[in-house]
Amino acid sequence: MRLTILSILLLVATGIAVKAQDISFTARAQSAVVVGDKFQLVYTLNKEGSDIRLPSLQDFQILMGPSTSYSTSTSIINGKVTRETSYTFTFILKALKEGQFTIPPATIKVDDEKVSSNSVNIKVVKADSQAQQQQQSNQVAGSGLDDDDLFITVTPSKKSLYQGESLLLSTKIYTRVDLEGLSDIQQPNLSTFIAQTLKEQESISWSMENINGKTYNVGTFDQKLLFPQKAGKVTIEPTEIEFMVRQRVARSRSSRSIFDDFFESNYRTVKKRVKSKPVTLNVKALPGNKPEGYSGGVGQFNMEASINKSEVAVNDGITLKVVINGTGNLKFIEEPTIQFPADFDDFDAKISNNISNTTRGMKGSKTYEYLIIPRHAGSFTIPAIKFAYFDPAKGSYQSIASRPMTIEVAKGDGEETSTSGIVRSNVTKENVKFIGKDIRFIKTGKTVLKPAGTFFVGSLTYYLALLIPLSLFILLFIINQKRIKDNANASLMKTKKANKVAIKRLKKSAHFLKTGEKEAFYEEVLRALWGYLSDKLTLPLSELSKDNAGEILKQSQVSDEVVTEIMQILDTCEFARYAPASGAGEMDKLYKQTIATISQLENQIKR
Repeated sequence: MRLTILSILLLVATGIAVKAQDISFTARAQSAVVVGDKFQLVYTLNKEGSDIRLPSLQDFQILMGPSTSYSTSTSIINGKVTRETSYTFTFILKALKEGQFTIPPATIKVDDEKVSSNSVNIKVVKADSQAQQQQQSNQVAGSGLDDDDLFITVTPSKKSLYQGESLLLSTKIYTRVDLEGLSDIQQPNLSTFIAQTLKEQESISWSMENINGKTYNVGTFDQKLLFPQKAGKVTIEPTEIEFMVRQRVARSRSSRSIFDDFFESNYRTVKKRVKSKPVTLNVKALPGNKPEGYSGGVGQFNMEASINKSEVAVNDGITLKVVINGTGNLKFIEEPTIQFPADFDDFDAKISNNISNTTRGMKGSKTYEYLIIPRHAGSFTIPAIKFAYFDPAKGSYQSIASRPMTIEVAKGDGEETSTSGIVRSNVTKENVKFIGKDIRFIKTGKTVLKPAGTFFVGSLTYYLALLIPLSLFILLFIINQKRIKDNANASLMKTKKANKVAIKRLKKSAHFLKTGEKEAFYEEVLRALWGYLSDKLTLPLSELSKDNAGEILKQSQVSDEVVTEIMQILDTCEFARYAPASGAGEMDKLYKQTIATISQLENQIKR
């Protein structure tokens, strides 16, 4: 009994939880507004609700609301019907003072349950008392645009850095006018850098900022990670963008109408070319005392090295993995130097990158995987792998070393134990039959010498071997030229293939004959016969008819008997397609008659 009650309570609780999860109540508003401006605070609910309550809004004034709207949509995917319902509650607010504010969650009742929305963050910027007046003045055609109304900035995240160190270069647009788009962009030449573009945005995200008492719409146009490759004073040339600006057309007072403000013709689009200021960077050279294991890394890194197994048999494969991770110029780090035992075969590293470009630099990991194969039994040690990099924050080189890795190789059949203990640098080794031998013979076995004058070069067989391929080439060339000439005559080729095409189409009609599809059979016979006549007489189908086909066939020296048979077949097919019924015997007879008639035409027609 207690177990049953517990199960019922659990099901009820689960149903309530699932029901609560299905309810979505979200709030949204502009991310930035100007003091005194009106804006919308919109709440969206996916179920019917009532008694919506806003939180305390001391920094905003509620001018209107809530204005309620309702929408529904239905979609059918793979036979599954889905219905979506949306209730929208809109409030009009006014920002009262400057600052960064958070509107707490609102609540609403849904099926006697109280549901809370998310909170909303809004930045309120200082109002520009002259902004509206100046903007209206500047947007009148003929008054021009001030440099303060529209400009771009190119800003580096740092102006002094080391060679190979990354910096973020951001291009931003500041505008107080109505922009319609960009018509021309000229980026600076970055040949002294390795440039990595951050993930491109589909559109510019705008926010508001107050600069020197003026309110601007600010959008980030472009962001790049730059890695300088040359030390010294480096100048990044200006970025130049041509904007399309929407301006109001000035009208004289005498011609001005009370309806002018409502028509789009009062505005026009003008071009405004804007250029940023050049940026000068101080790129410092890396110190000259580079330690062992330095492979070009600049940043902050870690290095780990490991093998997948330390006890193997002769000829078993071992994977040595070296992972370098951190922040810096990961993509441009060179392969580390590893000393493998002389009795091991090693292969080129498989390199994989898991790297992403962020505003804080290039982050991720770079992995080197080596396949090594021991060829002799014994105990072998791979010395510590050394990795060094330059840390710009510390202004010095840093070194990391892995632990030595010992591998025990069990003796195989017919193998000898190696006691050399020799190590060597990382090379790709070829398979050698005799390992450990000082002399490798070029040729072994009995040598057979031939007298002078018995060589293949210069003999009769040699010249025949040259002449026969040349003769075959000439013959094939002549045949190919003839084929090209025949193919060039499209009418001739079409005429030659007319019989084959007709027989192919008649095979399709034979299929309809077997299946008893009367209408399809007669239609295919008609198509085959008309197609044959079109190809054979080299006339388009649109120019052929029963009236002129007979005359053209007679001109081509076709007998009156064959012409009559063709006309009878055409009449029979056209009539039988719409006749109440046709027996299989009549269809079979017509099929054989058509084949016989086409054969007679093939022998008589002269084109």
